Amino acid sequence: MLFEGFPFRRGAMLGALLLTQTLSGQVPSAGEPTQVLVLGTYHFANPGLDVVKVEVADVLSEAKQAEIRAVVEALARFRPTKIAVEDLPGSADRLDQLYKAYRAGQHELSRNETEQVGFRLAAQLEHPRLFPIDYRNPFPFQAVVEWAQEHDPAFLDFLNEERERMAAESNRRQQDYTIGKILRLSNHPEELAREHGVYMRFAEVAAGDTYAGAELVSRWYERNIHIFSNLQKIAERGDRILVIIGSGHAPILRELITYHPEMSLVEALEYLPSD
Repeated sequence: MLFEGFPFRRGAMLGALLLTQTLSGQVPSAGEPTQVLVLGTYHFANPGLDVVKVEVADVLSEAKQAEIRAVVEALARFRPTKIAVEDLPGSADRLDQLYKAYRAGQHELSRNETEQVGFRLAAQLEHPRLFPIDYRNPFPFQAVVEWAQEHDPAFLDFLNEERERMAAESNRRQQDYTIGKILRLSNHPEELAREHGVYMRFAEVAAGDTYAGAELVSRWYERNIHIFSNLQKIAERGDRILVIIGSGHAPILRELITYHPEMSLVEALEYLPSD
């Protein structure tokens, strides 16, 4: 049962009444919902922190710079009022300084997507700042691998096959496709579901024993729920927020946005270059 075991104390009757009225539609919400577009992306700077290693084309090349400008122009049609990026809230001052220096012509954009896409678009729209919403926590990948090495070699075979498949496909796209096309493929709902499905396979590892796989999946959800919490903190009614973040985060964030009563999910495919 929903809310079973929830510690209702003082105000329980009022809270239940408000919940009933909200669900029945008797209390209209003031203002427009926050529209959120989650742009799942690969890491332009290729810092090598992901489990799957990819050889990323140099985004500072003349050809890739033109492709990035095309992506920015397409995203500008969304008319975001705020741009949220995959940086920690504690880095806000540093981010502000870099962004202000860029707008003043005193900073050359680095390779990362926060600057290449976020700074460009924010400056074009004359935003005063960008909003860092990331959250970091331990990711117990090695514990899963060690348990599987001893107890579940079939899972290791699956994991290695998936890593090879993902790396090969990503490297092929880097060689053959524009940045716009790569982003269109990465943000297609079917691809997001397929990539997210790999995490579901992790959950079975060490079930009934150490639960190493379930721990990894719970940590991944924990990180994304914290990111969503930071997103909620900056959201105001009527906002149009663009979230620029690694594509692995997109499935969970999209789900959370979809079920938030005061948010509306906007499909990234509607605001990306067609080629």
